[in-house]
Amino acid sequence: MTTPAGASSGNGYWRGQIGATALFGVGMVACSVVLFRVDPDEPGRAVLLAFGGLLFLTTLGWAVDAATRSDPRQRALFAWAVAQHEAAGHGNDALALADAARARDGALDAERIRALQALCPDNPYPGGPLGDDSDGGTAETAGANRLGIALLALFLALTGLYSSFWPSVFVLGWPFQFVASILAVVAIVRPGRGRRLGVVAAIVSVLGTLVTVGMLVWHVVEANGS
Repeated sequence: MTTPAGASSGNGYWRGQIGATALFGVGMVACSVVLFRVDPDEPGRAVLLAFGGLLFLTTLGWAVDAATRSDPRQRALFAWAVAQHEAAGHGNDALALADAARARDGALDAERIRALQALCPDNPYPGGPLGDDSDGGTAETAGANRLGIALLALFLALTGLYSSFWPSVFVLGWPFQFVASILAVVAIVRPGRGRRLGVVAAIVSVLGTLVTVGMLVWHVVEANGS
């Protein structure tokens, strides 16, 4: 599929989302590591920074999955809906993203499309002309939607991996990795949204488990050598 004539490709939006979430995620996790090293007796700020960074990294996973799953036409529809809300200037990001996701999936009815078009008439709807009884396209119905489960699995897997690198609390990584593995399997079992993120969560969980086992072996060897 090609991008509709005159429509924004949406690539700039996704590049911004991916770049920002990667920068904030990696930056906040790195800052949390520094705070743990500098002030180990007061870990509260470091934990909060780590939590925020892991949330951003989870959002990064969603952004990459959403951008690479969409074809040019879907990205154009997504960008159009976001642009309409930005033109309205109401600041409701949750509504804007919900409309954008529905536009991308062809789930907007004609009435909602016309309402969005009225927010900025100079930016034409890229999905083509609408009849009185038409909708915004064919909604994607193939496969199950387990995106929420997959995102939770990815967040828990990242949390477990992060925890496993700290000698004092590395065993806390196991519960996170165990739950993340179960949720990842649930997301992977059937095709549909969330499957790819479930695979990523499973890989991160396995990696975290290997790090935890490595830390355990290192503790045992150190204890026997002393």
